[in-house]
Amino acid sequence: MSWLFLTFTSVIFRAVYGVMSKVLSSKVKTSIYTQVALLSFCGAVLGFIASPLLGGLNFNFSSVSIVSIILLMLGQGLGNIAYFSGIKNLTNGTTQIAFSSILLFNTFLSLIFLHLHLSLLNVFGLVLLMLAIVSVISGKIELHRKGVALIVLSALLFSVFQLSSSQISKQVGAAMYIIIAYLGSVVIIMAFKGKAVIQDLMSSRKRSTLSVTLLTALPSSGYYLFSYYAYRSAPTPAKVAMLLTSQVVLTVFLSYFFLKEKGHVLRKILAAVLVVTSAVLIKN
Repeated sequence: MSWLFLTFTSVIFRAVYGVMSKVLSSKVKTSIYTQVALLSFCGAVLGFIASPLLGGLNFNFSSVSIVSIILLMLGQGLGNIAYFSGIKNLTNGTTQIAFSSILLFNTFLSLIFLHLHLSLLNVFGLVLLMLAIVSVISGKIELHRKGVALIVLSALLFSVFQLSSSQISKQVGAAMYIIIAYLGSVVIIMAFKGKAVIQDLMSSRKRSTLSVTLLTALPSSGYYLFSYYAYRSAPTPAKVAMLLTSQVVLTVFLSYFFLKEKGHVLRKILAAVLVVTSAVLIKN
């Protein structure tokens, strides 16, 4: 399959996940740490169940970069914490537009570590992206600035995760990649807040908590699976990370229909169009 098709498919899953993560944050009455740990654990379980269909599991890590694995774990774990902390104070559409700053971070890190070259069109695309982000952060006073800052921080952390993913995708199979990514997040959470997570789970409504978390983990796993294959097949993995930002447009529309987030719709759509335009220019 074409890497563009794989990237587009992962964009769809990422947009659905963006909506479901807002539902998870509002419906599951547990702490941020518990939500992230549960989501990551469910994702790892789904990866294990699907492993026979994805080439099985290979536990030989002799050719795998340990540094990349550590960065992947930290980016995924801490990125999820910052992301779920931020979305409690923001609408989903605003969240996704602020999260599109990951394109800027991906470009910067790719310039340093992947020796990416930028043309004048690419630079102009980055300028358009900055305009889109500023239009969200500095506009209406009801926009929660701390929430936006947390989402931008999560974008930086997930950028580290994506950069590491582009390297690890060449070294491990799809199922192992999914399991490493999700279990790495669980390890980070439990290392910092393990006792609080266990106490939280003991007092929560287990059936509703697990069902909502599992539904959220499904599109999340689909996003990681198809982006994994896109990274493997793309001639320039950095372009995949940049194009994934286009999910913001689909997320805004899904939020409009399913979450009834109809405030400042025109402004969000215009900012989303700027994001997509910048992604196209950076891709060329």
